[in-house]
Amino acid sequence: MAPDPRSRRRVAPAATTAAVLIIGLGTTAPVAAHAATPFGPAAAPQASGTPSPLPTTEKGLKQSLKELNDEAETLTEQFNKTRVDLGRAVKAEKAATAYAQKLLQQTEPARQRLAQLAAANYMSGGPDAIFSSGGSADSLSDSAYLQQNQATTVLALQKQVDQAEAAQRAAQERTEQVKQAQAKVVAARKAAKAKVGEVMKRLDKLTTTHTTDPKSGLTATIKGSDLPAKMARKALTKLGSPYVWGAAGPSSFDCSGLVVWAYAQVGKPGLPHYTGDLYQLGTKVDRSSLRAGDLVYFGSNLHHMGIYVGDGKFLQAPQTGDVVKISKLSTRSDYAGANRIS
Repeated sequence: MAPDPRSRRRVAPAATTAAVLIIGLGTTAPVAAHAATPFGPAAAPQASGTPSPLPTTEKGLKQSLKELNDEAETLTEQFNKTRVDLGRAVKAEKAATAYAQKLLQQTEPARQRLAQLAAANYMSGGPDAIFSSGGSADSLSDSAYLQQNQATTVLALQKQVDQAEAAQRAAQERTEQVKQAQAKVVAARKAAKAKVGEVMKRLDKLTTTHTTDPKSGLTATIKGSDLPAKMARKALTKLGSPYVWGAAGPSSFDCSGLVVWAYAQVGKPGLPHYTGDLYQLGTKVDRSSLRAGDLVYFGSNLHHMGIYVGDGKFLQAPQTGDVVKISKLSTRSDYAGANRIS
């Protein structure tokens, strides 16, 4: 049954619509995206202010160090969040691209068909050919009516493509925002770590002590203010004290007794007065990573121990008839391991 000519009067001329669509669709638009879950703007992580200028006292530096470490930890978690956000944004962008390509593929057959119809009308005589016999504008020819329906279909599909294209741009902007936020938090975390390093250097310099053993002439340099370093300083005050088996101070010591006494002086009393038990505490330390205050052990049965004091030297209460003294670690061929008790 032929379409009702009266209904055609309300439709815009097909040739004009087709021309507009062919011009608009002749060049493929940028890749569009599926508007899935919308993203809000990515907030750039902000680093809190760091103390400036740095304090000059040990107490002030320690407080500054605590604040900086808290800041660095916060920035680390913000960095972890941006990694998650970036993964989601990239995934959404890929999905949007796939959806856009699907839409563009759907528009292509209709676009090509419309172009063919427009070309055929042009070859058959131009705009007049689209009207019914007699050239009246009251009705359209069957060919023109078909062309008009084809144009309507393409317009509907193009609207979806435009929406997808807008969503694609939003997804790309979101990805870029997250990348920028990640770059900012990385820079802030790097700055915080640098500040931590500066505070540590000042703190080490402020708390560095040098002690010389009057008997051996060897010198110990203790840096830092952590518990092991404080313990080592206390132990060094007992240079020259006699070795006595089973003694744990305050005037005489055996090897493990010196460690137990020194730790008690810095707020960690009650450590076991036995090398085997002491070795099970804290964390193990590689020989290449030793620092002042670490405990070093000797013999396969851990029959002897001492306190590392830096530069390849250790403090020990060696044996009956000897005294607490600084010795070179290289003089021991039975090194068994080390640990750090904090």
